[in-house]
Amino acid sequence: MAHTSLTQFCFETLAKEIQLEKVTGLEDIEKVKLLSGEEGGGIRLYKADKIAKVSLVDFRYASGVPIPHHDNELSVGAEIFQILPDFSYKLPIWGINSVIFKDGRYNFDTDLSFGFDLVTDYAFTMKYLEPFDALHKKFLTHKDFHMVTMDKTTTWVRTYISPVFVIAETRVEKIDRVFELCAEFIKLWVRMYREAEKVDDAFKEKQKQRIKCQYDGMRQTDRMGKILLGVYGKETFAKFFKAMA
Repeated sequence: MAHTSLTQFCFETLAKEIQLEKVTGLEDIEKVKLLSGEEGGGIRLYKADKIAKVSLVDFRYASGVPIPHHDNELSVGAEIFQILPDFSYKLPIWGINSVIFKDGRYNFDTDLSFGFDLVTDYAFTMKYLEPFDALHKKFLTHKDFHMVTMDKTTTWVRTYISPVFVIAETRVEKIDRVFELCAEFIKLWVRMYREAEKVDDAFKEKQKQRIKCQYDGMRQTDRMGKILLGVYGKETFAKFFKAMA
């Protein structure tokens, strides 16, 4: 596949199903520079009916920066794609995060983040996640993926992940397998999107509150924030944070 990045692949795949509109006024973070003056990638945001925000994040670290929670090995970039729904509808967030290493390794994790308890909603779980089970297991055991064990994750991650969580390592030359995984997640999410109906205000607020708590905890335990701050500086980092909030 001739795609320049994971984020571009995900964007194009989603755009085939849903009409996306670019969020304006953020042109200053579409292309940013590192503190060193080198090109540092950027962020693009889109929106749509029933979607509050689609985020495309492409960070580039030039010759590389050490990642403490990966034994200080050098990373040359990161890619993040996320669909944040309008919580007026019963829809999860879908996202994928990656770290690209200088030696060609590609670490990633992907998941659906629900604003409601799946245990209390058996019908929803069986309707959408049970049919996805075979595909999920296919990728969990794929020869091109080395699954990362749970002891490598934080307590908070293990608290909020869903039944379809995937965290793995592959190589940049095998990125097509990651694209295939993303295409399946987007297909599942679009099915939920097309069938989602409006919820009442109480359910909307419950979804928003649960996701807020999840993200508050993520910020408290974030292991990449200090790295980005050091690479981009306070001003650009603050713009990133505001755009992604």
